[in-house]
Amino acid sequence: MKDNESLNAIDRFLYKFLICIILLLAVILLDKIKVVKLEKVREPFSEHINILPFLKIINGKEGFLLPVDISDQVNAPTYQSFQNAQIIKNGRLIVLDDFQGVENYMSGVVVKIARHNGLFEVTIKGIDGYEYVYNNLENVDVNIYKYLKSGDIIGLPGSYEGINFFRFYVYSQGEPINIFP
Repeated sequence: MKDNESLNAIDRFLYKFLICIILLLAVILLDKIKVVKLEKVREPFSEHINILPFLKIINGKEGFLLPVDISDQVNAPTYQSFQNAQIIKNGRLIVLDDFQGVENYMSGVVVKIARHNGLFEVTIKGIDGYEYVYNNLENVDVNIYKYLKSGDIIGLPGSYEGINFFRFYVYSQGEPINIFP
């Protein structure tokens, strides 16, 4: 290689890859000789990290990094239906019309989809750091780690005696909170 020639993309990738392997082996070696506890290093990564606020700052108004509109504004009709819902223990019971889908409240990323007794529960990590849980869904139209804007359809509500409804909960660090005035 000539002195004035710069590294091409493949060379830069290989150097970065080599550095990452060396760092990984160093961490494993330090764990084996009991200098660093790998469990303590792994622990913070077991929780879903909310990168949306960071991406919003990086993207700016022009969508520099990702061509995605990352907004922390709640869709007005969505806000109205969630605010006027019946209050239940630690959350809200939201009754919907026939053929109406469950709308996402706050922009965020789907971090969990679980099935209980034939019905689904979807957890979304919002841009504001809260976890939004939608319970009693008949089916879901989202995938894990999908980005959703406010007002996007998550799925269909469950029904009982002809009434379509779902339960909505908001958590901050595992504790239920009320976000509505």
